Amino acid sequence: MSLKAELEIWAAALKAYDEEDFETALQKFAAIGDSSKILTNMGLIYATLGEHEAAVEQFISATQLDQYLAVAYFQCGVSNFLLTRYDLAYKDFEEALLYLRGNQSINYEQLGLKFKLFSAEILFNKGLCLIYMNRLEEGLMELEEAKKEKATDEHNVIDDAMADNGDGYTVFSIPVGVLYRPSENKLKNAKAKDYMGKAKLVATSDVNEQYTTFTGVTRLKQGISPAGVFLDGSDSPAENNLGRANTLAITSRPSIPDEDRPQPLQRAKTTINTTRGAATNPPSPVEKDVVEKAPRSTSADPAPGAPLVRSITSASASRAPGGPLGPTRGLSVRRPGAAPPAPVPAAAPAPKGL
Repeated sequence: MSLKAELEIWAAALKAYDEEDFETALQKFAAIGDSSKILTNMGLIYATLGEHEAAVEQFISATQLDQYLAVAYFQCGVSNFLLTRYDLAYKDFEEALLYLRGNQSINYEQLGLKFKLFSAEILFNKGLCLIYMNRLEEGLMELEEAKKEKATDEHNVIDDAMADNGDGYTVFSIPVGVLYRPSENKLKNAKAKDYMGKAKLVATSDVNEQYTTFTGVTRLKQGISPAGVFLDGSDSPAENNLGRANTLAITSRPSIPDEDRPQPLQRAKTTINTTRGAATNPPSPVEKDVVEKAPRSTSADPAPGAPLVRSITSASASRAPGGPLGPTRGLSVRRPGAAPPAPVPAAAPAPKGL
C-alpha cells in the first residue's frame, strides 16, 4: 500500500474515532495495522471500550515491532493492572522504565502522540502493583522513588498515596482521546493536487485572436510578417482573405516565358581548350559564357605533358534576406473505601482533591 493511501485511511479512522464510531475506527486501523503506532492506537481504543484483554494483545504486538516503545509497555501495564494481573503489570512497568533509558521523561508529541511519559508515573505504578500484591514495604519504597522524580503538580498525588499506603489508588495512564495522529503537513501533501488546472473557454471579439496555435505561425498565415508588415502590401488581413488562401498567394510565383527562362546549369568540363572537344561538340551557351569569362591561356594548345587546368567548381549564390534564425492525562486517584481495583473502563475519574 502506498504512503498516500495509508495516510488517507489513517485520517478516516481518526475521524471515526473522534465521532465515537469506535468500531469503524478499529476496522480502518486494522487495514493498515502493520506499524507500532497503529497497533498502539488500536490498543488505546480497546482500552477506552473497557476491552483490556484485546488491548493487551495490541500493545504486545506493538512492542514486538518496536521493542523500545516505552509508552506501549506503560499502557499495557495499565490494562493488566485493571485486569488485576498485578504481576504482569509490574513487569510491563519495569520494561517501560528500562526503555526510558534513565531520562526523567519522554515527549511523544513530535511522533504524533500528545503525551509525555514521566519516570515518576512509572515508578508510582510499580509501587501500586507491589502494594496490591501484598508487598507493602517494597511498594512504599517505589513510591518514595517516585516522589523524588515528581515533575508536575499532577504528581502531588504521590504524597497522598504514600500517606494512605496506596489504599484505593489507581495508576497513571494515557488520557482517553489521545492517539497517534499524522502531522497536518503529511495529510496536506497526501491530497491530490491539480497543477495544470481546468480548461477554460475564452471568447474573443477580435479576429486577430481567433487562433490556438503559436502566434508567429498564425500571423504568417494571415500574411503578417514578424515586424507587423503585411507581406503583399495590403492594409488589413481582411483584404487578404486571411488564413491558408493568403499563404498560397505568398508562396505562388509569377510565370516566366519560356524564352526568358534561364537554361539549367550543366556540369563544367574537367578540362578546357581541348581540340577534340571543340571540333566535335560545340559549347553550350552557358559553357561559352564561362569560357569567355575565364582567363585565356597564352597559347592555343597546352604543351605536351603540361598539367590540366581545373575549371571553377563553386559559384556564389545570393541568399534571400530575412532567413530563419536560431531558437489531559489519566491521573492516579483514590476511591475512598474502595477495594482493590477490579476491571474498569480506561478513563479514570478526576484526581483526589483536584
